Amino acid sequence: MRVEARLLPLLIAGFVSLYSDLACAQARRPAPAPAEDTEAATEADESEREAKETPAVAEAAPEKTAAPEGSLDTRANAMRAYHEALAKRRLAATAPLSRSRLRTDLARIEDQLLEGRRDEAIGALVYVIESPRFAPFERTDEGRNAVFLLGDALGRAGVYEPARGYLVRLLGGDPGEIWHRRASRSLVDFGLESDNPEPFLTDLAKVPANAPEELRGDISYLRGRAHEKRGRRAEALVEYAKVSERGRFWAQATYLSGLLEVERGQLKRGENLFCRVADAKRTPRKAPLFGGNDFFRVRDLARLGLGRVAHEQYRFDDARYYYYLVPRDSDHIPEALYESATTRYEAKDYDGARELIDELRSLDANHPYEDEAWILDAYIDLGMCRFPQADAKLNAFLQRYEPVRNAARRLSSDDAAMQKLVDAVRTGADPAAAGLGVREEVARTLGALLRVDSSYGRASLRLAQLDHQLSGLRGAMRDLDSANQRLSTSGVRPQSAGAAYGSDEKLLRIDAQLAEVRRLIREAERSTAANAQTLAELKSQLTALEVRARAARSALTASGPGGAVTGTDLPAIVAQDRERATRLYQSSQATRVLVQRQQHELAKDALVRLDRRLSRLLRRARLGRIETVLGKKRALEIEVEALSQGLLPQTIVDSLDAERYLRDDEEYWPFDGEDWEDEYVGGEGLR
Repeated sequence: MRVEARLLPLLIAGFVSLYSDLACAQARRPAPAPAEDTEAATEADESEREAKETPAVAEAAPEKTAAPEGSLDTRANAMRAYHEALAKRRLAATAPLSRSRLRTDLARIEDQLLEGRRDEAIGALVYVIESPRFAPFERTDEGRNAVFLLGDALGRAGVYEPARGYLVRLLGGDPGEIWHRRASRSLVDFGLESDNPEPFLTDLAKVPANAPEELRGDISYLRGRAHEKRGRRAEALVEYAKVSERGRFWAQATYLSGLLEVERGQLKRGENLFCRVADAKRTPRKAPLFGGNDFFRVRDLARLGLGRVAHEQYRFDDARYYYYLVPRDSDHIPEALYESATTRYEAKDYDGARELIDELRSLDANHPYEDEAWILDAYIDLGMCRFPQADAKLNAFLQRYEPVRNAARRLSSDDAAMQKLVDAVRTGADPAAAGLGVREEVARTLGALLRVDSSYGRASLRLAQLDHQLSGLRGAMRDLDSANQRLSTSGVRPQSAGAAYGSDEKLLRIDAQLAEVRRLIREAERSTAANAQTLAELKSQLTALEVRARAARSALTASGPGGAVTGTDLPAIVAQDRERATRLYQSSQATRVLVQRQQHELAKDALVRLDRRLSRLLRRARLGRIETVLGKKRALEIEVEALSQGLLPQTIVDSLDAERYLRDDEEYWPFDGEDWEDEYVGGEGLR
């Protein structure tokens, strides 16, 4: 009878969902694996075809390798217990894998990853890798690719511990091998994303000293970030200096080194390090090639750093030049324009500051410097003695942001209203409809400012990941209940007793092919006229046939009568995972309460900081309005003094009201835009 191939993926759904700790696991039920092809003729033809087409591979391990050293929990033992229990009931898939089928499955899984169906891909990869039939292919290119895809997908989902468990398996070979490099790069990426990079550095300690230069540079950068996070600046500078120009993170390491030097007060050293990234003539030629798009983002940051160092040293012209180097299409152009305008304002170049502020306003895009730029705009008008314009801008700022400040101050002390605002922001609803007791535009402004807060954003991301995990866990619990129900009924049909092929005829045929290929190799080695290319092809066929023979023996051992089967019964394993899922769900609910409370506290802290920021800017706005009143008063005093001396102010000359300033014996002739020669004495000189 046919094997129920859809049963095993349903059973391992809970296993995939229970991969790691509560704070980072993201898993949903995997898609059912495709039905196994058990036709002996198809497998025999495939074996013969692969013996001709498959290149040489490394010697495969005879047994399934154990879990990596340390406490990395990939739950491989639990998955093997499922396979053993299924084999005991003659429900396991017994057809041996083949390299061509493995390639087909991996192509489908890669398509799922590209489409964003990561959870389904993880389930399919676990189904393949943790099967006893996978052991003969573990050290082939297809097997290593499957292990890498699973570890990388788990890491991208935030499930770091199992991801490390699978990726570390690939670090034991040649450091120049592609799977070794890809696994190392993924471990570096996950270490940079994680809050605790030390475990990843422990795994990467297995990378030998003769590894490629770019790989050693990535590890040095991760080590430098770990030192910097712990406050060890000197050690971080040493590690950053080891990152070569062929590394992905050369620009980041050089820029961070400059920041550390500036924090230590070494402005000249920091400026030199910034220049290595910002100046195209001083940048190593290969650095942009290996750095990719991130290099140019870091270059913009380095130019901003140069401008700030120059500003700190009162080199206003140099600062203006460095800010000018930030390209127009950069994400940091609002920052560059605002800081450049501030520099020109402090240098008393009010016309230059006015041009930069007008350019910033012309971007017509929201940016974090809107309130600061508003105040700076008004103060530039004050510097240019445009008192009415400055007063109007400051008054508009007060009318817009004072209600926002008052609302932030009130909500930060009202937990109920604060929770309404957090719920509205988290769900994407309109804060104006949350019933906060403030005006609609004020509520929307508070919601927008809360969304862009970095600390609150990280807490919201954690809560979203936990909600996704809970959703996947509920799906896994339903799948486990469904599997248990199917096992308790007659809906599951075991396959017929004996091997999947009815006999070991295929294995005998493969052994005969092996003996023939070995004989041909011996004859070719003894013959002096043997072609080296022919000998290499024969050895490639021999290696491929050995892999097929091991796969066939593994399938016969697992499915044949008298096979050694250990482990508990299938319903007991399902019940154990169902209990584990229940406990994990209860714990995760408690964790969600804690994360939600943390999000609430961070939102309150964000509003407190907003209150302080706007209070500072509002004080500046009120002081600016006082300056406008004093400026108007002084302007009137100067005008009165000039009139008393018989001088007309510039605002009066050529104005429509000029006649009221003339005496009875004077006549006013307004300029009509054209000069006539006969109106001037000596007008011929104008020629």
